[in-house]
Amino acid sequence: MKITKRYVGFFWLMIAPMILGSCGSTEDKKEIKEKAPTIQLDIQRLDQAIANSKNEQQIDSILLKHPEVLHAYFSVGANRSKELAKNLFALFQNPALRKFYEQSQQDVFFGGQVLEKELQTAFQEIKNEFPQAKIPKIRTIFTGFGAIGNFKTEHLVVSDSLIIIGLDYFMGKKGMYLPQNVYDYQLRRLEPRALVGQILLLYSGYFNKHMAENATMLSDMIWYGKSYAFAKKMAPALADSLLFGYTQKELAESDMFQQEIWEHFIDQSLLYKQDEFTKAKYLGERPKTVEIGPACPGSIGRWLGWKIIDAYQTNHPQERLAEVMAKPDANQLFQASGYRGKAKE
Repeated sequence: MKITKRYVGFFWLMIAPMILGSCGSTEDKKEIKEKAPTIQLDIQRLDQAIANSKNEQQIDSILLKHPEVLHAYFSVGANRSKELAKNLFALFQNPALRKFYEQSQQDVFFGGQVLEKELQTAFQEIKNEFPQAKIPKIRTIFTGFGAIGNFKTEHLVVSDSLIIIGLDYFMGKKGMYLPQNVYDYQLRRLEPRALVGQILLLYSGYFNKHMAENATMLSDMIWYGKSYAFAKKMAPALADSLLFGYTQKELAESDMFQQEIWEHFIDQSLLYKQDEFTKAKYLGERPKTVEIGPACPGSIGRWLGWKIIDAYQTNHPQERLAEVMAKPDANQLFQASGYRGKAKE
């Protein structure tokens, strides 16, 4: 089998939000954070175990020991583990795929415990901020974008109890091969150092209280804004370009022209629109928000939602993130933020 530079599609997952209660006094908050236990992150590098297997039987044994991966990532039961093991073993005998995999083990990608350390730090911070949080098991897989026959694969599976990472999807622009139907503006969020941020955005849904029924543009903007605030809190060193998928120029110009962006939302009466078609123009996956201007980056409503939440947190420094995440009323958060194209000074 010969592998050429090939492309395979993927879809971004959205996790339904769940309700968490608010916390107590300032003294209680400080005490809770100080007493948060050190977590022991359960992360299994199954990509390495499978790549190092000497035969199909060893891979089959690995798969059977991790039925959660069979079910949640490959969407099959134990009855198909032997077939999958055979295909995975054959895949790793391919020289081109093996070279791609070996690239993934370099320190600049996912070697040298870099990923494990980033995840440990992020989920420890989650435990500090949300003491009742369930810390999920984490498993890694490498399949050459699903070049294993009739088996489903994807870039990420995220639930409150299990995270499965398709590392091959997060090799970025320097990877030997690229996923199919991924444009440059999307590829920025598939860089190796963007991985933890994308996990956090999805995982935040379990703390992000939201009135989803008949949601307005503003409500969805605030939901995204809280998700970004969550990710930035748990991974403060993560570059905004990797989190938002914007270039440095797009970030700088969005800040520079945020008053004009805001005025467009007001002039077009967008904040309380409920139709999905209109919301998709400003919140959906697009390279540009051409309704505002040819240089305005896509999903600008998500970024604007973050600016509102950032303004809210600036004006309410006494509130912990857990409290902000638990507030479902987007309009209340907006009004209290003082944001009108910029934070109230």
